[in-house]
Amino acid sequence: MKARNKHLLQCLACLTIALAYFFLSCEPLQTELHLRPEWTCDILKTPEPAAQEALLPFRLEKKGGYFTHSGKIVTIVDIPYKATFSKNFFALYGQDAENTVVSAPNGSEAFTIKAAGFPFVQDDRVFVFAPGGSTVSFVNKTSGTVESSWEYSAPITAFNSSPKGSVAGYADGQLAVFDQYGKKKSDLFPGGSDYPVILGADISEGGEFFACVCGLDPQRFVLYQDEGNYKKIIYHEFLSVNLTRQTKVYFSKNDRYVYFDSIDALGIVDTKSAEAIHVPLKGTILDIQESPVDQSVFVLSRYSNTYYTITILEDWTKKIGQFAFEADAAFILADGNTLYVGRDNKISRLSISKS
Repeated sequence: MKARNKHLLQCLACLTIALAYFFLSCEPLQTELHLRPEWTCDILKTPEPAAQEALLPFRLEKKGGYFTHSGKIVTIVDIPYKATFSKNFFALYGQDAENTVVSAPNGSEAFTIKAAGFPFVQDDRVFVFAPGGSTVSFVNKTSGTVESSWEYSAPITAFNSSPKGSVAGYADGQLAVFDQYGKKKSDLFPGGSDYPVILGADISEGGEFFACVCGLDPQRFVLYQDEGNYKKIIYHEFLSVNLTRQTKVYFSKNDRYVYFDSIDALGIVDTKSAEAIHVPLKGTILDIQESPVDQSVFVLSRYSNTYYTITILEDWTKKIGQFAFEADAAFILADGNTLYVGRDNKISRLSISKS
């Protein structure tokens, strides 16, 4: 009887230990980000009209245009020399650009730029760069007239805009900041290098922050905060290897993070904490797109002429995966819970979800 009770106690002890181990070691399953293919369309097929549908821009080598969320190609144009596309406008232009026609996504004429120079569109913002590259003009998006112009002695080597302003970098190292009306707010010289050229720049959505990759020997990334009359450097970093090409600088839509291209890495700086992390990434960064699904970020880079990689981040900074493909030309575009990937003459839609 005693032996039987002893055996029962041993069994109960083993069961208790097993249950305790199960409950202590078991963790909730983490949800994962998923990309699910939905359709693929051919940009070379005959364009179709799309009444009352939102249109999305694309550019693949010498073809550009607009398509719908359902995969209809609405507008497609050949690009004989150069072109600029945004979700609101596009323009084709040649070497002697003058009185350039700016078109709406459906292909109809929106207005004509009443100035000579190379146009550039970002969302509903229109700019023109005069021949010689040292003058930028802010263009009225209805009439095509020039609202303001800024001329400088050195050529522009970097330019970007947001709803609250624009930033221009010059070959002599000047970084000029403008408000949304084209009024110059400040002139800065980041300096710190033997050759003070600005290679990439951007300004945040709210206009409070702006940043640049600047100089050669050494090269730096510099992040500024606009404090009214004072522009404060809140982060700077010396880059280990000089980039000798124009480079990507991009602010997240919530102004919290700024991304920049570095040799074999994507630099990310938190504008609140002024802390940086570096995500290993080979090749030249071509584009950065955001989705609200899990605060995901998609980075398109090119490692060689035909080898592209899409790197996926969640919570803006954490690398969770990547995939690669070969193509002569590629683009990415995030729109809500959808990622569009262009490859040569094909566009694919992938739904973004977390489960």
